[in-house]
Amino acid sequence: MYRKIIKRSLSNMRDSYLIYILACSFAIGVFGILLSMGGNPSLHEAMGWWDNFIYELSSIMSGLFAFFAFIYMIYVGGFFIQRQKNEFLTFEKLGMPSWVIVTISFFQTAIVQIIAWGSGLLLMVIFQKFMGMLLLYLMRIRINFTTSFDGYTLLTLFKTFFFSTVILSLVNAFKTVRILKKKRRKVNVKTRWWLRIPAGIFGIILLFSAQVFTWALFTDIRMISYSSRPINEILFILLADIFGTYLVYYGFLPTILNLLQKIHAISYSGLNLFSFKYLKERLFQNISILWFVTELSALALALLTFCYFGYQAVHESYNSSYPFELAANKDTVQFIKKELKQTDAKVKGSYKTDVKINLTSYYNKNSSTYTKQPMTFMSYSAYKSLPKRMHKGNSKIKANEFLKIDTPTGLMYRDQESESNYNIEVKGAPMIAKAKSGHAFPYGGSMHFGPMMIVPDKYYQKMPAEVNDAFYGWDFKKGDCLQKSQIERLKHYRDAYYMKVNFKSSLKDSTVEVIKKAPKQYEASVYTQVGYLREGNVKKRFKQGGGFYLYIVALFSVALLIALGSVLTLRILLRDDYQSRQLRTLQKIGIEEKEIKRIILRENTWTFLIPIVFALIQSYTAIAMFDSGRHISKNIILIFAGYIVLYGLFGIISYQVSWRSIKQKFRL
Repeated sequence: MYRKIIKRSLSNMRDSYLIYILACSFAIGVFGILLSMGGNPSLHEAMGWWDNFIYELSSIMSGLFAFFAFIYMIYVGGFFIQRQKNEFLTFEKLGMPSWVIVTISFFQTAIVQIIAWGSGLLLMVIFQKFMGMLLLYLMRIRINFTTSFDGYTLLTLFKTFFFSTVILSLVNAFKTVRILKKKRRKVNVKTRWWLRIPAGIFGIILLFSAQVFTWALFTDIRMISYSSRPINEILFILLADIFGTYLVYYGFLPTILNLLQKIHAISYSGLNLFSFKYLKERLFQNISILWFVTELSALALALLTFCYFGYQAVHESYNSSYPFELAANKDTVQFIKKELKQTDAKVKGSYKTDVKINLTSYYNKNSSTYTKQPMTFMSYSAYKSLPKRMHKGNSKIKANEFLKIDTPTGLMYRDQESESNYNIEVKGAPMIAKAKSGHAFPYGGSMHFGPMMIVPDKYYQKMPAEVNDAFYGWDFKKGDCLQKSQIERLKHYRDAYYMKVNFKSSLKDSTVEVIKKAPKQYEASVYTQVGYLREGNVKKRFKQGGGFYLYIVALFSVALLIALGSVLTLRILLRDDYQSRQLRTLQKIGIEEKEIKRIILRENTWTFLIPIVFALIQSYTAIAMFDSGRHISKNIILIFAGYIVLYGLFGIISYQVSWRSIKQKFRL
């Protein structure tokens, strides 16, 4: 008999259980794939220098993923127990012992988890090779990925399956015990309207304050290593967003719906008044769910966009350090060319730029001090003749303007006039009254003495130089193809020459001494001129790291999207008996099938639309405040659009399944 009861319960909620099992199966499959990556021999063979890092990172990411998946299972698993509340109470009235009902709940949950784990492990076995090849493709590694599951992975999967199933079953059994103890029907306490409106207003104030503190955070984030202010701002933003959104839902959503009913505005929209009351009650009951999904959606969007910002910042920093695959100065160019002739390198383009090194003095606003240092000067025409990638990230200047390219002080480059340097004194040349700020060094930051100054051609020609030099850069089709033996030989030319600067109180009296051999003791006044820059291994590792980063973020984002979509779908499908009777009553009083279908459609639409709209507003506002909205680009729009499309697919599926369930139940 008990087996029949469990079978009937699973059959009655098969649509809901199917969605839950699919979501859990995906999470379990991803967890198994992430866990197995650490011990896969293909990855260890392909990435020797990633060896320990891959193992540790896969363990951390799989554990983090498993934790959030477990929270999801506990949260959503309670929906099914709550849906069976009246069924369990009926069993008790018919004389069934409480321990039997609790046991039925325990085994029912265990069966669902066993099915979910079986499906998830099957997905893991089927898709491990595909996901592994995808990872290698994103990391641009050309090697065949071998399907492999070591003993540690299998043992960890079994332990996780056993303990998670037991814990989830016990949690649902405990929830069943609480239901049986609370035999009285829960009385809904209606909050007074005079309290809802002030709560909603306070929620708006909190949300606005969160955006203001977000703007302040982007200004103070560089102080995070030595000040607690950014941490405090982050905590306030999180709390203000979380509680502000809930208060807005709690205060304004019911108010607006009741106002529409009071002014009879809903009567002109084609929706029956009784139908509207049902829809309104459903939205009231789902306020907590809407708030929960809103915050997680905002978190997912923020994760995607700010991870994109981080990747963009690292990418810009990389291009600033290594704009050419191979660069040299006039002291080492002949040795570089000699080595290139002995390889199969295919040169796409080669560049040469004359530069001058001179002494400068200026007031540094960041450190609030006067700075004296050598600076490399390049003419405007030479700067513009370089590839566009060298200057597309810098401020645009005209032929008669100056541009000071300096090392950035943070991950995100700020392009503001307030950070420009004024009154730059140059030895033997007119003072530079004003210069725009830049951060992308032509030929790479390591090829220059301190900052670089782009000056008008006439200024460059008339300016004397302490040292004259020339930089060379090469672009290749498939890399420079230098062998290890060649790289070892080139190491002898790493340092071209040294400059010992003797600064006096006046720049006119300051001198520079060029030294060909390395000094026995380095001092603060000694500057080293790099002979060449080669980024072959750095470029390879950068691409591999970016691919792995993209792989992890994509997996987490898709998993979070599936979890959020399934939460809303299950909340709609798992109507309790009272709500089902309401729909049945609407049918009996003459509401047509078309009208009930419209109720289901609008319920799904509003349930899915409200969270995503609030999440988009929160994320977009935070991003717009970031650096005055400078980073809002088509890539961010594509992230938002892709999220909306995938999120909308869950809404369409939810509507179709919900209408099918209602139609079957009432036989409309």
